[in-house]
Amino acid sequence: MTNYFVMNHASMKRYNTLRLDVTAHTVVMPYSMESFVSALRAFGDKKIIIIGNGSNLLFSKNYYDESYCFIITNLISDIDFDGNEIICEAGTRLHRLAWFSCEQSLGELAFAEDIPGTIGGALFMNAGQWQYTIGQYVNWIEVYDYEKDEIQRIVPEDDFFSYRYSRLNDMPVYVLRCGIKAIPGNYNEVLSKILEYRHERYVKQPRNFANAGSVFKRPKDKDGEWLYVWKLFDTVNLRGFRIGDAMVSEKHPGFIVNVKNATVEDMQAVIEECITRVKVEFDVDLELEWRVI
Repeated sequence: MTNYFVMNHASMKRYNTLRLDVTAHTVVMPYSMESFVSALRAFGDKKIIIIGNGSNLLFSKNYYDESYCFIITNLISDIDFDGNEIICEAGTRLHRLAWFSCEQSLGELAFAEDIPGTIGGALFMNAGQWQYTIGQYVNWIEVYDYEKDEIQRIVPEDDFFSYRYSRLNDMPVYVLRCGIKAIPGNYNEVLSKILEYRHERYVKQPRNFANAGSVFKRPKDKDGEWLYVWKLFDTVNLRGFRIGDAMVSEKHPGFIVNVKNATVEDMQAVIEECITRVKVEFDVDLELEWRVI
């Protein structure tokens, strides 16, 4: 008897924030850290895809056969404060981390409140907003090394994290849990920051349609100056551009949304059109921020 739940030929619609209705032959849902590691070992002969909140990712196929195994971590989400640091399991949502830190009167994590992901994915892409990134606050990361079949603890060096990237991407590991710096704060001030950040993002970002967050990383021009994707898109008339049910958001063109029942092909076509128009007009190469599965 296994200590995790297995589904076959399951729809992944509820497990991705773009709400693309693709099917996976094997979907596994562990309910503890021990069962998570057991699943990683048991399905090690397959291409394992870890899904947390399902944000910041794009499916590229309509069907993932038995050579794939999707492991859903939304039940692996314990969070604790031991008096020195916050300890988060891989499936802990950043939203919950921010509110937990507020409840404990801990500062500087309010920025995470409206980032729609989990700590596991956030560590791989060094998620953040404004001047803050999760990598600034990491004490250690516990991982499962699938080549050595062992659990290890990583203490990040200064260059471990960079813009939307961490060295975890170059390592044969899966994130299990991590320790986050506990910085003393004032409850009312942290609460005020959380609400301020949430309001800022609600005002500017599309909330009426399914989306997976910002689509492209901020590019640079030939002189190394940062560019704004939404300004590039407005110049080449991409705001509101639509193929099928995939559309460049009219509210914020840095987002591509699913207005109803977009397909994988719809999303890919809109992305390609965006990349092509910006390349032709500005000679700028856009790079996806989304993880393509």
